[in-house]
Amino acid sequence: MHTGGARGDVEEEERAAFRAQARLWLDAHAVARGAPEDFSASHLFSAKTLEEFSLKEGEAFGKAIEWQRELCAGGWAGLSWPDEHGGRALPAWTEEVFAEEHGRYGVSTKVLSVGLQMAASVLRTHGTTEQQARFLRPILHAQEIWCQLFSEPDAGSDLASLTTRATPRDGGWTLNGQKVWTSGASMSDLGLLLARSVAGSSGRKGLSCFIVPMDAPGIEVRPLREMSGAYHFNEVFISDVDIAHNALVGVEGEGWNVARTMLSSERGAIGGGTSARSFKELLVTLEKRCSAQTRSDPIVRQQVAEAFIRESILDVFGQRLQAGQGGSGGPSIAKLLYSEHARITSAFVMNLIDMASVAGEDPWATSWQDRFLFAPGLRLGGGTDEIQRNIIAERGLGLPREILGS
Repeated sequence: MHTGGARGDVEEEERAAFRAQARLWLDAHAVARGAPEDFSASHLFSAKTLEEFSLKEGEAFGKAIEWQRELCAGGWAGLSWPDEHGGRALPAWTEEVFAEEHGRYGVSTKVLSVGLQMAASVLRTHGTTEQQARFLRPILHAQEIWCQLFSEPDAGSDLASLTTRATPRDGGWTLNGQKVWTSGASMSDLGLLLARSVAGSSGRKGLSCFIVPMDAPGIEVRPLREMSGAYHFNEVFISDVDIAHNALVGVEGEGWNVARTMLSSERGAIGGGTSARSFKELLVTLEKRCSAQTRSDPIVRQQVAEAFIRESILDVFGQRLQAGQGGSGGPSIAKLLYSEHARITSAFVMNLIDMASVAGEDPWATSWQDRFLFAPGLRLGGGTDEIQRNIIAERGLGLPREILGS
């Protein structure tokens, strides 16, 4: 018993020392949360025209890329990644500790999460040695941007009903189909695409996953305007796109396993997002935009406390996921917690600032407008809230897929 306690003490000492190093480096290199240069929510913005949006999107990606490369230069990126892929091969808990400290500053690599978290996870789990050597290091150094080509107009929540085809040809495949709700498609160099590669197959059988260059002939990206005025999502049309045989990720016809890996990573990434984790901004809003009477109102104080509790639960649960303790339904739980927190918190602040929330003249109010209008999309990304509840029921609680006796 004493030896076990000693090991625990040593690990806590290591965590504390690592946390202190991370905080020291971030203090010296990262901008403060709430500072004018804060870009922790740079992925949340609206625009009156596509041209204006494209400019803002380019700026958001530029800031994230610059910051990711600074993390790499400082040795704070890919902490648990293997040496051969550009990482430091440190214990997984270092990622957890650094993410927690990183979230305290006005910085973010959220717009790069498809590559850094989702595609990287897929390649490490299902990719060949050659694919890992080719793609992982450029992902880590933000040299190549990735997007996800999964959802289709007639196969949203029911992803397994997708109809995009991958037809074998000499030396590779020819792709035809349409994808939708693809974030960052116009900024991406590469995409992970799910297609039906076995003729006559249906459901989860006969699917395969491929790496697709987004500048390949036959790829057309069409932005979709949202109610916020943003164009985060895109339609992608795929017409006779030829890709090489080595673009296949994993086993042919077993792409559903690859998709599950990516979707699980996506849910975890959304659940660890920053757009609603804004308790500091909530406090500043109270201080700068609300009267003393409003700040002292018992109902307001209770709702502020609830926002703090929700954000704390997200932090603690995120740590459990990083430690592998979230269970098979863990990423879905995190995603649900986050989408609810985003919706409730942004709606609360919009009510607090009252008419300023719709006047569109106050930059501070505009940032909360963007959060409020972005929140409904979080209920869809990575699978709808209803899909997440099914996953939690079936995988986490072991409930039957169908109601007994039906």
